This record gives sequence, structure tokens and C-alpha cells, in this order.
Amino acid sequence: MKKFKIFLSYSPLRDRKSKAGFTLLEVMIALAIIGATLAVVLHTVNYHAEIMYQNTITTQMYQMAKEKMYELEKSHANVSGRLGPLYTFENSITRLEDSEVFELKTTVTGQGKEVSLTERVVKKKM
Repeated sequence: MKKFKIFLSYSPLRDRKSKAGFTLLEVMIALAIIGATLAVVLHTVNYHAEIMYQNTITTQMYQMAKEKMYELEKSHANVSGRLGPLYTFENSITRLEDSEVFELKTTVTGQGKEVSLTERVVKKKM
């Protein structure tokens, strides 16, 4: 009985062990994956930074409107004006029909946004 031996002309495992390091293709694929991941991460960070900035502006405008509403409650006068170089405000008092109820409204506008606060109060009888 004859014994047959099969010889492989190419053995990737044997060649890989004898040649240490990475091929150019492997390095390019790794760099492409890292680059794509980095692009996604940077886009996500920039997107969320813009959302945080817009929320900060809205919160500042809300705080300014609360302050102006407090002033309107104390002064009872229709007033408008500027709050620094970026914002404007308008305070108004409107009496609702046939009642002793007044509507106090403060609106702060700026940077493409508008925040309005409205309150209804009853006139005190003295």
C-alpha cells in the first residue's frame, strides 16, 4: 500500500509566522475604520454642542423674561426696550373684558427666538 502525502504550495499560517508585521492593506483598512469612527464622533459632539448652546440661550431669555415680569408686577406700566445688544423686551398689561382681571405679558426676543410669559391677576379692592 502506497502512502500519499499532499503538499501545499502555499500555507498562509506558515508564511504569516515567518513574516512579522501588518500588510499595507490591513493598515489602510484599520485607518479607514478609525477615520470613519472619528468622523461620526466629531459630528455627534458638534451636534450636541449646538443643542446645548441653543438651550443655554433659551434659558437665559427665560430668566430675563422672569425678571421683566417681576418688574411689570411692581410697576404696572407698558414698557419696551433693549436688554443688551442682542435682546429686546416688551411688557404689556391688558384688562380682560368686563372683569377685574388683568393679563400681564412679557416677551423677550433675540437671536431668532422668542420667550413669552403671561400672568393673569385680579385687581385688589381697597
